Amino acid sequence: MSINEVYEAINSDDRVRRLMKTVPLNILERMRVRHFASKQFVLQQDERYDYTYLLVSGRVKVFLNSPSGKQVVLDVYDPGMFLGEQEAIIKRPYSASVVNISPVTVLEMKNADFVEWTQKDHYFADHLIGNLSAQIYHLTKRMERYSMHSALQQIGLFLLQCGDGRAPITRERITYEVDTSYRNINRVLKRLADIGVIEISRSTIHITDRQTLQKIIEREE
Repeated sequence: MSINEVYEAINSDDRVRRLMKTVPLNILERMRVRHFASKQFVLQQDERYDYTYLLVSGRVKVFLNSPSGKQVVLDVYDPGMFLGEQEAIIKRPYSASVVNISPVTVLEMKNADFVEWTQKDHYFADHLIGNLSAQIYHLTKRMERYSMHSALQQIGLFLLQCGDGRAPITRERITYEVDTSYRNINRVLKRLADIGVIEISRSTIHITDRQTLQKIIEREE
């Protein structure tokens, strides 16, 4: 693979470019660019893999599967996030499964190269510690939402959090953020629409009354 393709991938996203600015050249030269159509990039919970991945474009879902088949979403990653970095460092099977929910481009590197990078590049190691700390914090808040809030509260809190207009709110996004069935999501959204605090236009959801939505969430406690 041409090193130019690797550089092109790195320079396609600001977050990736910042991460990679001090990577040792010998490690950079061994990286590969991989492209996957939706749902074709899959890493399975409890399996071991020889590679660590850096997400360059697209989005992936990180989730747990129970023996009964229930799926719990832990996070949705955007470009600039690593996949398998913890497992590479501690040499363990994957703690969760991963699947891409859009076409993705990733940088693939051997686990040994990733570990060597963390040991040689102090700038990168500091960034990685901050990134892992943010992931732990985010996961803790998500587990709080799952375990302590009703489905209506989970959906309402997510709507309030994301109702700033930066990205469209869709049913699909909600399924990645709440611990309930798709059927129950539709039931809650219909209830909120009937009350008049949201509007649903095709697949996009808009908040029309933030104050009342906040009161509804508080009454559920």
